[in-house]
Amino acid sequence: MLKLLAFAAIGGGIALLSSGFLFNAPKATSGEDQQKSVSTLLTSSTYAIGTNSASAKVKAVYFQMTSYFDTKEEYFVLRGPATLGQLMSDVVAKHPVISGMVPSMMVLVDGRPANSDTPLNDGDEVDFIPTISGG
Repeated sequence: MLKLLAFAAIGGGIALLSSGFLFNAPKATSGEDQQKSVSTLLTSSTYAIGTNSASAKVKAVYFQMTSYFDTKEEYFVLRGPATLGQLMSDVVAKHPVISGMVPSMMVLVDGRPANSDTPLNDGDEVDFIPTISGG
């Protein structure tokens, strides 16, 4: 009985995919084209069902850190669901010299203060601003 229900659910999902209902997919004209379209959607890393494999390309901008490394900005591609914590881990892995600074930095996502749980979307800009002391 469970196998029958599973096949019915999978069949219904494929029918929704092929109709373009779920992903606004382009509709194919022939049966063979339709099967290729559904197959492409099911294997695509962006739309794979049951996984969180969507990716987000985010821009990391570093303020006042050229004395630590040679870049002012760089891009990271994160697997979804992407979070600021994930990006921060990737930044520290690439630039370990700033690992002690990260906890005290002001970090902005698209100009707004953020924390490690903040979700990141494709195209977001993340600014890393170290605390500056002086007198």
